[in-house]
Amino acid sequence: MTLGPTLNATRWTELLPPQDEESDPGRFSGPAPSNARVYNYYLGGKDNYAADRELAEWALRRCPVVKRLVQANRGFLDYAAAVLAERAGLRQFVDIGCGLPMTCGMGDNVGDIVRRADPSCRVAYVDSDPMVLAHARALLAVDPATAAFEADVRDPAALLAEPGLRRLIDFSEPVGVLLTGVLDVIADEDDPRGIVDALVDALPPGSHVVITHTERTPELDPLAGLPQNPDLPFWPRSRDAITEICGSLEMAAPYPAALPLPHAVHTTGPVPLIGCIGRTPGRESE
Repeated sequence: MTLGPTLNATRWTELLPPQDEESDPGRFSGPAPSNARVYNYYLGGKDNYAADRELAEWALRRCPVVKRLVQANRGFLDYAAAVLAERAGLRQFVDIGCGLPMTCGMGDNVGDIVRRADPSCRVAYVDSDPMVLAHARALLAVDPATAAFEADVRDPAALLAEPGLRRLIDFSEPVGVLLTGVLDVIADEDDPRGIVDALVDALPPGSHVVITHTERTPELDPLAGLPQNPDLPFWPRSRDAITEICGSLEMAAPYPAALPLPHAVHTTGPVPLIGCIGRTPGRESE
């Protein structure tokens, strides 16, 4: 999930403490880091720059679990998309905070996964980062059943009212909404529970919402304890707080869901990530 295009060049250097002699951000003359490109780097992608890799490695030195956290998040997204297409029978999907496309052997995108169940599935990729959208439109939105749209999840009404989105997605039929790695970059004052409630209220019967959220644990304190930078937000929360955020959904699996990762995701050991697949209230189980 990206909120804003990139880190401001002077702000991101402030994330690197002066005593960190291994880091010398001043030697980079390229673009300032983007959280989408940092995520891409952790997944083994090539769509990143030296500054992205520097920031990613700086975070890893302080919080080694962060790379496995990103990999597990992607693994759960892949698993959940397949579940919704194959078991719940959904045929249209909205991937909010889609991030950079998976390329060059990194894995499959949501459209690739759901179209194994039915090639007619429609997929809307949504993000607020123009760089992400440019990649998505070039690499993903290559047929009439796929499109990429600019919208900010912090304004769910505007997101759902986007004219192109409503032409692609029929909101009189069930929809699968994917919110993976999104809500833990939303500050409390932006009301993550309210965002989920607004999306759920707008969805038709039979719809499902997939959510992942980082759980606040001591191993994350070296990152979560830093002063919050508005260009690179990170808000891990307690399990009780995550449960509250997801409160308008009926869990389709025990909560918190297990993280059944595909073999392509090379991560071992527990990660502080909560994943759930929820139905809109009052719906029949699949």
